[in-house]
Amino acid sequence: MEIKNLPEKYQPLWEKCLPLLKMGRAGDDEHAKEVAEFILNYQGSLALDKDILIPAAMMHDIGHAAILPEHFKYVTGPEKVENGKLVHMLAGAKIAKDILQSVDYDAAKAQEIVDIISIHDYDQLKNVDLGKAYDTENKKIFHDIDSFDRYNERRIKSFAQIYKREEMLSLLEKMSDNFFYDEFKKIAKEKIKEMIK
Repeated sequence: MEIKNLPEKYQPLWEKCLPLLKMGRAGDDEHAKEVAEFILNYQGSLALDKDILIPAAMMHDIGHAAILPEHFKYVTGPEKVENGKLVHMLAGAKIAKDILQSVDYDAAKAQEIVDIISIHDYDQLKNVDLGKAYDTENKKIFHDIDSFDRYNERRIKSFAQIYKREEMLSLLEKMSDNFFYDEFKKIAKEKIKEMIK
């Protein structure tokens, strides 16, 4: 699987990430690819630091590779335990740190990438202060771009056994209030309108 128009400098990271993404949750490799391509093709009003955001896109769900298949039910789906999402974020941060060190990535940038990975799904945890967690522009931008994955037919179908379509669309509408940037919130709301048609 290749990321379209991926600059050569990110190729070693992707080559190290892809096998681990395939070991983790089904679809994580495709999701990482989609998030990276969104960042690469972005033409909006925000200044994106691609040296931070592209590696974060590649590695943010890599922590699922550290979870045994029989334990996935505790971190995702209807049997998910409260704050179970924390497991893949913290495991992913450790794996990402090791990968970034192995390719001699800039240390300051690597630290911010690891920080983003360690909190990227905090909006799905209980009793956390989102303002404190998402305390940099890169964390906020990444949060919003990563969240787009929820706003498509594939995701709605994946939750068909848990939610009726109308319930899922209503939930997505509420979740769109969690976007930090109006530009991205508008995209999410447009995607909901398209799915309602």
